[in-house]
Amino acid sequence: MARGRPEFKDEGIVLRTYRLGESDKILRILTRENGKRSAVGKGVRKTSSRFGARVEPLTHARLFLHRGRSMDTVKQAEIINSFQEVRDDLDLFVAGSAMAELVDSITEEGEPVPRLFELLLLGLQLLKQYPARAGVVLATFQFKVMAEAGFELMVTRCASCAGEPGEEVWFSLALGGIVCERCRSAGSASSGRLVKLSPQASGMLTWMSSNRLGEWPPELADDAGPEIRALMSRVLEHWMEREFRSHRVAKAMPAPRIGG
Repeated sequence: MARGRPEFKDEGIVLRTYRLGESDKILRILTRENGKRSAVGKGVRKTSSRFGARVEPLTHARLFLHRGRSMDTVKQAEIINSFQEVRDDLDLFVAGSAMAELVDSITEEGEPVPRLFELLLLGLQLLKQYPARAGVVLATFQFKVMAEAGFELMVTRCASCAGEPGEEVWFSLALGGIVCERCRSAGSASSGRLVKLSPQASGMLTWMSSNRLGEWPPELADDAGPEIRALMSRVLEHWMEREFRSHRVAKAMPAPRIGG
């Protein structure tokens, strides 16, 4: 596709929306070929608008857009996958929103990121297909996105001494990896704030480092999902130096379903 043309077509996933005036919305969209775009959806908030349902948050759609100086305008939208099942379930919607918020936070306007687009699309598909595994899906997605952004967590060896982790394992938010018993006992100045990990969570981190999003460990411990999900939230907020809105909502929610 020739860049710079006033009108263009692309696939996109709606990351979030903002109200604009009485009937319009500003859409933040991650497109496959044109990166993140901000676009106006005119009249989408009107009750009579059929167009509005096609640009709801997390919707995957084919889009026809007019390129503007500061923002594009959505001229047409055709749903590929609405992910309505994800939006209709509170726990799944919060997980999907956390995925979208992370991608929105680390991407620049107009910079193509096709690998992140594919990761986000796969993450939403997995939430839809495996709702009981939402916590593991979200944590693995976050793990892979961090690696894609150049910040891969060190989870197979001690992030302080590079030695074997041993049976007792802690995660260092400052080092971005696990810390062994010896380094923790020695009070390494570089280890920073530590989070104690259960054997199941430690094993899950190791498994995540060498497997793709959408693959499952042979034995998925039910109690590992919530622990891994909570850990990745803390890791991301330490890394990004900000609190994520979706994480704040998740903390206020009742305990998630088993595996979540």
